[in-house]
Amino acid sequence: MTTVTVLGATGRTGRPLIDRLLEDGYDVRALVRSTSPGLPVHDRLHILTGDATNPDDLEQALAGSTAVFSCLGTDQQQVLSTAIPHLVTKMKDVGIERIVFIGTAGILDASEEPGKYRFQSSESRRRSTIAAEDHLKAYLTLKDADVDFTVICPTQLTEDKALAADDLLIEATRFTAPTGPIPRENVAQFAVEVYRDGTHHRVRVGIASHGTTK
Repeated sequence: MTTVTVLGATGRTGRPLIDRLLEDGYDVRALVRSTSPGLPVHDRLHILTGDATNPDDLEQALAGSTAVFSCLGTDQQQVLSTAIPHLVTKMKDVGIERIVFIGTAGILDASEEPGKYRFQSSESRRRSTIAAEDHLKAYLTLKDADVDFTVICPTQLTEDKALAADDLLIEATRFTAPTGPIPRENVAQFAVEVYRDGTHHRVRVGIASHGTTK
């Protein structure tokens, strides 16, 4: 049975990801900060308490896994910029090549402004770029490392029910059509599909609903 590690498992995208992985039959190792994370009780879910920015905790979480899913969020402490370099090092130490990383649509290429990322362009409505810059540093770390990454880049995340496949817009590198918000359930399901089906290697891939304006 395949074992995978999930970082950020207790977040609003991590929770549905855990559910989808368990439904698909994976053994899951979840690194969480809280001793009472509120995750489901399941014989294939192994909860480890630790900090994703701590190399020793990462090494423990990766033991026996074949891939990593990261749903880590970011904050003023630059969590991703700290955690991802340590994660890449530990992945190499234990022989893991595959990582599926949940990022943000802001780090896709801008649709109509060459040389810019989406968060740097007129497509962005962000008041602050701190989070996007942290995600960008994480992506560039993965890109420069010899790992098999997929960076999933959702637009604005919602708590709505999952959309049907025909209602999704999935494009690599940049969006070429108008976009709308995307439910977290769709992002979680897409992350599992990317790993299970072996698609979208070493690229950023955007996921959104079809929108009417860019």
